[in-house]
Amino acid sequence: MKKFCGLRCGILIITILFICSNCSSVGYTDNLALSNNKSKNIQECPKEVFLTFDDGPSVNNTGKILKILNDNNIKATFFVVGIKAEENPEALKELSNSGMCIGVHTYSHNYKKIYKSLDAYINDYEMCKSTIKKITNKEPINYTRLPGGSTNLIISKTNLNLIKKTLNDKGIKYVDWNVCSGDADSHEVSVEKIKRNVKTQCQNKKIAVILMHDTYYKHFTVESLPEIIAYLKNQGFVFRTFGDLTEVEQKEMIDLEIINKNNVR
Repeated sequence: MKKFCGLRCGILIITILFICSNCSSVGYTDNLALSNNKSKNIQECPKEVFLTFDDGPSVNNTGKILKILNDNNIKATFFVVGIKAEENPEALKELSNSGMCIGVHTYSHNYKKIYKSLDAYINDYEMCKSTIKKITNKEPINYTRLPGGSTNLIISKTNLNLIKKTLNDKGIKYVDWNVCSGDADSHEVSVEKIKRNVKTQCQNKKIAVILMHDTYYKHFTVESLPEIIAYLKNQGFVFRTFGDLTEVEQKEMIDLEIINKNNVR
């Protein structure tokens, strides 16, 4: 009887050890699969690039840029100057009809006039917004780009902070950039320099917001754009606009100080 009990105990112990071993193996396999899935998700997370064009539309270069974008089946964001839109309404309509993202830059682009006071800035903003809506029959996005950027030295810090706070209260985000093409440095900036600026500054970036211009004299911007787009595609960037930004992406851009830099609440 004692031998029989001992045998039963031995079998029971072996069975328990076998079950525990299997459980441990399954747990390890599950954890390994989960770890692999996480790694896969991290690896598959795309880099994003936002092409942005300021100060247009122009009678010549905006259409050329639009054709390049359409040929590559990508969208971009255009921060519009109101008086330029009034001068070139068809160019703005074509941008809108092609699904490009349109936001307010300024109506007059006259720094002294715009930044004279908070009221002057808001009036300029609303005039530009109204002009865009009148021409396109669409509201511009709730993202704007302050003339000179959100840290410009043209306006006093007090007035600039007041403008930022007012925009924030209205639910309007202001957008800067973390890649500068340098196409506004002069009328004669070279194609090679523009391409080099973009390629260099896009390195090691998960999110790239590129500042360019589509004004009358920016033919070098037009000439550099196809190679810039090809380079960005080759580097694995996905092209996005501010019209389809998710809340998560918006928060990430705020953390990177691309959106609402030095925000005043």
